[in-house]
Amino acid sequence: MAFDQEILVVQSGKPIELIFENVDIMPHNVVLTLPGAMEQVGIEAEEGATAADALARHYVPASDRVIWGSRLLQPGERQTLSFVAPSAAGVYPYVCTYPGHWRRMFGAMYVVDDLDAYLEDPTGYLAAHPVEILDPLLADNRPRTAWTLEDLADDLSLIESERSYAHGREMFQVASCAACHQLGGVGVVFGPDLTQRDPMWKAGDVLREILQPSLKIHEKFRTEVFELESGETLSGLVVGETETAVRIVANPLVATDAVEIAKGDIAVREALPVSLMPEGLLDKLTREEILDLLAFVMADGRSEDTRFVDGHEHHHGGTDQGADHGSEHDHHHAP
Repeated sequence: MAFDQEILVVQSGKPIELIFENVDIMPHNVVLTLPGAMEQVGIEAEEGATAADALARHYVPASDRVIWGSRLLQPGERQTLSFVAPSAAGVYPYVCTYPGHWRRMFGAMYVVDDLDAYLEDPTGYLAAHPVEILDPLLADNRPRTAWTLEDLADDLSLIESERSYAHGREMFQVASCAACHQLGGVGVVFGPDLTQRDPMWKAGDVLREILQPSLKIHEKFRTEVFELESGETLSGLVVGETETAVRIVANPLVATDAVEIAKGDIAVREALPVSLMPEGLLDKLTREEILDLLAFVMADGRSEDTRFVDGHEHHHGGTDQGADHGSEHDHHHAP
């Protein structure tokens, strides 16, 4: 669950055309905010997700911190966004504000006063014309690591002691586990109850479920896609079915009415082999952060578990990466 372009660079005050395409199985939007406003806009989107007009607003908060927002795109849809870049140089976040997505699905639009000079020497240009990154999630701009079970297998014994409860609980939210699960007083009760997992499971089994969420999908949480005779595409979880109609919920995290689809309107119906739980949830976490997260889950979110040491500090470093080359005509896919 990520934008394929996490950094764009554009000329201040110039017209921009952005092609936004959703190649995922879930709906997505893209919203550009003022510098420093991404977290607040994301929180406002979550708080307003159950409002009567949330879907009509495409889950874009009615906030003066929002510069513009796209439509909510269903799988396979695309939208061309035409706008004028902000006149003030800076780092402007863009983020998906569909419920449960903003902490994972975001990027940075660098607005510069001289795009040609930037493209000639990006590092030199930013050194001479520094722009402050005001959003913490953008400032912690780590490269993605495609973690595998083999990468971490030798370290799993380290979750049994000297772990940080505070960091584990924080990573439970950062990695978007809290979007569907609840532990330690944080999160949403939607996905399987993590405290009721197989008692024979060890840390490696939990890690495998996180890294390979589509390996085994419970039928209750399997996404289906419906291509209608009208050309429209809808996707979601089936919550009811009769001989003549199917009722689906696009996002179970949002308390909205189910959509009823007449079976006569369905051209193609497909059950996807892909879990609602996306891959890559750990790809911006360090090894130590993953171990703290696993300790938190294995402890059922209990701070008094013997795995945790009060006041223990881990140093969770990240590697900064500079802005990639961009242009005034970028194809932008989700994710």
